[in-house]
Amino acid sequence: MLEIDNIYISLMLEIDNIQIVMPMKPRNLYRIMIGVMMSISGLVFMIMTSGEAVIGTILLVAGITFLLTGIIRQKKFGDSPESDERSKKIGAYGLSYSWLTGLFFMFGLFWLDYLGMLKLNVQNTLVASILVLALSAAIYQAYLFRKGDVE
Repeated sequence: MLEIDNIYISLMLEIDNIQIVMPMKPRNLYRIMIGVMMSISGLVFMIMTSGEAVIGTILLVAGITFLLTGIIRQKKFGDSPESDERSKKIGAYGLSYSWLTGLFFMFGLFWLDYLGMLKLNVQNTLVASILVLALSAAIYQAYLFRKGDVE
């Protein structure tokens, strides 16, 4: 049985006859490998099905996302830990603030609809709510990370 937890795979880069060895976490290597496989599968599926390319597009976009995530996380964190107590605390506070922002936004949409000031269908309301939740989470977390700590 192979124990993956303690194995570090090295990525060799050769630039102008200078070798740089970067230890790569298996998690990042798996992200890169899955990204390459999904991207290739998506391209093959798009080529093989000339009419319907939705599944191929989804596979291609997901593969590129996996690939970029693995590469960016490897460049950003390398062999150091990806998170600590401070970053987990900041992330939790950012998501809590985002949840409250989304709740107030949906409350406002309800009253705007109830008073007849704004008429939205269900699809537009859900899209607006999802966008507010996702964007506010990113904004709150970015703000709190720049601020440094939460009280």
